[in-house]
Amino acid sequence: MLKRQFLLGLVLVCAIVLGTLPTPLRAQEEPVEFTFVGWGGPEEQEVFQHLVDVFNANNPDIVIKYQPIPTDYTTTLKTMIAGGTPPDIAYIPDGDFSAFAPRGQLVNIQPFVDASETFDPEDVWPSALGRYRYDAENKVFGQGPLYALPKDIGPTVLYINVDLFKQLGVALPSFEEPMTWDELIELGRKLTVDANGKHPGEEGFDPNNVQYWGLGDIWFENAVYNNGGHIISPDGKKFVMAEDQNTIDAVQFLSDVIHVYQISPSSQQTAAMSIGQMFETGRLAMTTNGRWATTYYRSVLDFEFDVIPNAVGPGGVTAYMDQADCKFSGWSGSVGIGIIAGSKGEQYADKAYRFVEFIAGAEGQIEQAKLGFQIPNQVEVAHTDAFLQRDQYPAHAEVFIEAARCENPGPWTMTPNYGEWFNDLFWGQVWPAVVVDATELAEDALYDAAPAFQEGLDAAWASLD
Repeated sequence: MLKRQFLLGLVLVCAIVLGTLPTPLRAQEEPVEFTFVGWGGPEEQEVFQHLVDVFNANNPDIVIKYQPIPTDYTTTLKTMIAGGTPPDIAYIPDGDFSAFAPRGQLVNIQPFVDASETFDPEDVWPSALGRYRYDAENKVFGQGPLYALPKDIGPTVLYINVDLFKQLGVALPSFEEPMTWDELIELGRKLTVDANGKHPGEEGFDPNNVQYWGLGDIWFENAVYNNGGHIISPDGKKFVMAEDQNTIDAVQFLSDVIHVYQISPSSQQTAAMSIGQMFETGRLAMTTNGRWATTYYRSVLDFEFDVIPNAVGPGGVTAYMDQADCKFSGWSGSVGIGIIAGSKGEQYADKAYRFVEFIAGAEGQIEQAKLGFQIPNQVEVAHTDAFLQRDQYPAHAEVFIEAARCENPGPWTMTPNYGEWFNDLFWGQVWPAVVVDATELAEDALYDAAPAFQEGLDAAWASLD
């Protein structure tokens, strides 16, 4: 007994001298508290509060305080950073990444990713990661170290009203092979019916008195990338729409489905009822949307809905990293999770990163996928029932998997200030003239606007100097 007491006393003395007093005999370190901000509806907030609670329970040295910002998120985040009161960890939308990373407002997390034993970048869709890379030395987006990890990826596909197909006696399209544009037009004509039972192309068809429309819309980027087109050059420095015939043809096609083929409602028709409302009320057979629409559709639609691949034009497919085996393409959105520079998150970046990779890792992805509003960024998780959810609509959720593999990040991830130099010119001038009113051909409108597009793009890059 005396020998045991002597040895214990010796251990305690050594521990005190070496600063390694056993935990029960020393004051515990205070946990580091981080503020985490994001947005989202009640369901998403509930999921993220749950994730925060799980993380806090398993990481006693860290306390995450979740503070949703329901409106004006990006503006509020920028104001917080500019005012010297930044959050520690935050949602970083891929479209706003270029507003933060080049200005040194995000922490480079590549060293933590490289050292991680739980998060493997090889498990994530490549396009999901690429949009959060920035090479500061050469000012190149999509390359260099990571400044955020994706909490999600949001590929877009065609949603269809299965019941309406059956009601009109029209066979369902393939769930594996994309339609050509010609096949889409033919199918759209069969599904577009006026009050007298006439279809587009038939004598007496009345486009101003349509009961069912075949096609709601094809999103602009999906049309371009599914016809082999490009919006800007790979390095993000040149506006190429006006000289890329595939892109010109894609924009013209979006006009023609309305004004020539008459399978999609015009702006006059959607003034009374939006495309979304038409689909929800059973008047629309096919329309574009992302996985995020699934949760809402499950709660409000009283008909069976499913998803099919985006249609592919004669120009072929522009896929992420030029993957030659992609059946269809398009674009996908994403939101990342990053650590804000100048915050406590940067001071304790190793601890803050632990939460970032938890959200982007398998556990966080499974919890988010359960809601049905996103496809997991983790490839393996996306192939499980956590995402596929075979007992619920859509029955062919695997369409999203091919979309996630092949779809491109939006062009806004490749340049600074994309909304400032692109949106007013394209959506305010080219789009109304070509697609809404059909007063100009795409080729002419894009050619005339090209110098202004390039001038704005040059100024955007110059703003980083």
